Amino acid sequence: MTTFKIGDKVKFLNAVGGGVVKRIDGTTVYVEDDTGFDMPMQPSELIRMADQEGKAKAFNDESIGRRPQPVAEPVETGLAFPTIDELEAEVRRLKNQNANLTDQIKQLKAQVLSLQRTIARIS
Repeated sequence: MTTFKIGDKVKFLNAVGGGVVKRIDGTTVYVEDDTGFDMPMQPSELIRMADQEGKAKAFNDESIGRRPQPVAEPVETGLAFPTIDELEAEVRRLKNQNANLTDQIKQLKAQVLSLQRTIARIS
């Protein structure tokens, strides 16, 4: 549970607006909005934005700014990386596919040339 201090700038979680914490009475936090009214709120209805000095408290997380600790063991991502043999087989397949496409292009060029000659004779 987030603890608030007098002077903390807060936003309302379930409503538009926010203000500054003016007093705390038990579990009720009184927030002065920009019209000057004190609104009684429950801590669960508030998000702290900044303390009295204006230091931001992102999502009320006191650990913001700390460096993450290194992971001791590798994290399992569920991704399976191909082996060298699988990569080489894929390269061979792509080279064969490229060679087949090159042959098909040559055949298509020959057919287009033949059609052009036929059209030239007819015209």
